[in-house]
Amino acid sequence: MIPSIFARQPLALRKTAIVLIVALILMWFDSKNPEWFNPIRTTTHAAMQPIYELSLLPSYAKHWSSGSLQSKEALRRENMQLKSQLIHAQAKLQQQDYILAQNARLQGILSTTRPEQFDLNLAQVIGTDTNLLRQIVVLNKGEQDGVQVGQTVIDEDGILGQIINVYPNTSRLLLITDEQQSVAVTVKRTGQRAIVTGEGIPTSLRLNYVFKTSDVRVGDELVSSGLGGRIPAGYRVGRIAHVEDTQADNFRSIEVTPAANFIDNAYVLVLQDKLSNERNAGISEN
Repeated sequence: MIPSIFARQPLALRKTAIVLIVALILMWFDSKNPEWFNPIRTTTHAAMQPIYELSLLPSYAKHWSSGSLQSKEALRRENMQLKSQLIHAQAKLQQQDYILAQNARLQGILSTTRPEQFDLNLAQVIGTDTNLLRQIVVLNKGEQDGVQVGQTVIDEDGILGQIINVYPNTSRLLLITDEQQSVAVTVKRTGQRAIVTGEGIPTSLRLNYVFKTSDVRVGDELVSSGLGGRIPAGYRVGRIAHVEDTQADNFRSIEVTPAANFIDNAYVLVLQDKLSNERNAGISEN
């Protein structure tokens, strides 16, 4: 009975239903075994690079038509320079706050990353990844700009994520809100260490492995601890929004509001190690 009803449907509707079913099956296989589709994903991403660039053309045309090209270009450069200076200053203040907290708690013993350790490379978000199940965005900086896999990316408020793929002129950024991404953090008020994990949405994170007896409160700020060496210490990750004690185990259920802006963020900073850059520059000169 059902096949006969389906057969009477318009051809276009049947084709659409078949395409949707195939798409859902492929998305399910990709979520279970993402490595199967890595070669296809890499090829399609490289092929879509011109589309990302073309998507910016209407914005450039609108700016040009609203005034003279020369004056608009001067204003655009000045605006970019001011934004870069502001983001650089706010990013460095994050680590200065962390250092002050460490000094007060450890009585002058400093064991954190220096703000001067990194060059801050300003990049623009030009698109989102084709895989809708992952929290990934595309940046307009790539290998030619010194971007490398594993580099940390922040905005003026906190950590966004890490670079996972690099191409000549673009790169892919995996956000910490992704379900497969975790960050080692420290509760700034007490110094307690824990792990923050993404939940697959841009507005919420989860704090894991915190015992019910631990001193954590709503409003506590979380900063990266640097444990494991993946992400440098001292950058804001989020703030505790809700704490609940469950009867299932000895751990608390803790929701975290991210510090960084994962919804509307046009410009980001890629942290590039100065020592590595100087070493590469010396090799190129020789």
